[in-house]
Amino acid sequence: MRELPEPGNVLCVSPFRYGGEVREAILRFKFRGRRDYAPWFGGAIARELLHRDLFHNAVLTPVPISAERMRERGYNQSLLLARAAARVLGIPYVDLLEKVSENQTQHLLNLEERRKNVRHVYRVKNGKAIQKEIIVLDDIVTTGYTLAECVETIQEAGLRVRCCAALASAEDHDREAGQEDEKRGKL
Repeated sequence: MRELPEPGNVLCVSPFRYGGEVREAILRFKFRGRRDYAPWFGGAIARELLHRDLFHNAVLTPVPISAERMRERGYNQSLLLARAAARVLGIPYVDLLEKVSENQTQHLLNLEERRKNVRHVYRVKNGKAIQKEIIVLDDIVTTGYTLAECVETIQEAGLRVRCCAALASAEDHDREAGQEDEKRGKL
């Protein structure tokens, strides 16, 4: 459990630390087409939200990916996680956000560049009917800037964010390992 950086500044929960076997499994899920991991991973996120009693009267929404990433990968891993977690929790998920501009991939950037890179790249596409609080879901939280930007975008649209959830959270040394994975082309 951690708090996101400003401007989001909400709680972010995750069942796993990003490292070791968890990291390898996430890489297979995210970059090697292992969509079949989604029910188990989504269930782990759901159990974390259940344990912390954060899911009542809420909806889940995934962090969107760019059109280019969707073409390359064929799926949004965060959307698969949101569907699976929502199913376990018995709550709805909504595809609330869309990415409106292409930006650099976060893993190749340093801390300050990451913060700037995600500014104003998302927008709410269909939030008028949502009366519940929103849980924003992503696969991995490293710096927290992507989730913080999503939270700010949702709040600026007049909607309420309860918290964020991610499958895994990277500690400082894990962030560096993740960046090295990306540079070597493992991801």
